[in-house]
Amino acid sequence: MRRGRASAPTLCRPAPTTRINIDRSPPMALRLHFDLAKTLRLAEHAVAADEHVASFTEHENHIRCPGALEWVHDDGVYLMSNGLPRLRAQSGANLTVHAEGWDPCVDDHRSDPDLGGDDFVEHLHLTEQPHPLITVLRAAHAAGLGWLELTVSEDTFEVRVTHTRHRD
Repeated sequence: MRRGRASAPTLCRPAPTTRINIDRSPPMALRLHFDLAKTLRLAEHAVAADEHVASFTEHENHIRCPGALEWVHDDGVYLMSNGLPRLRAQSGANLTVHAEGWDPCVDDHRSDPDLGGDDFVEHLHLTEQPHPLITVLRAAHAAGLGWLELTVSEDTFEVRVTHTRHRD
């Protein structure tokens, strides 16, 4: 899947005594981990909703939006349902599931350059064939898996479910 916006990679300047050939180094993938049980709650809401918030592309092309998880990068990195009416937390705000280490209220989350620096919303459609994500999430949860993992590279991302979090 392609991400909506691609940005130039951030280059780190090594210490004067360190020699690293940055031009030939492949870009590192970033792994984001979301609690699967909490994510499934969002996904079930999105699938059950009769109306959905369309992505920018869907809106521009007048395409009806299926249920999706919205992967958001603004105040941290989190998922939320695109179902309408919105799924609310007890506080009244939209219910969200932050990626481990990316909740600015409780974590010393990573800096914005790790995901390109710009805010974005990417839709993870739940009912696309041949392998609907909602089916994968339900089966993974029933099998005792604990995490939804997004592996993000410069211009793509991969979605999978895992028992444990992989450390970067």
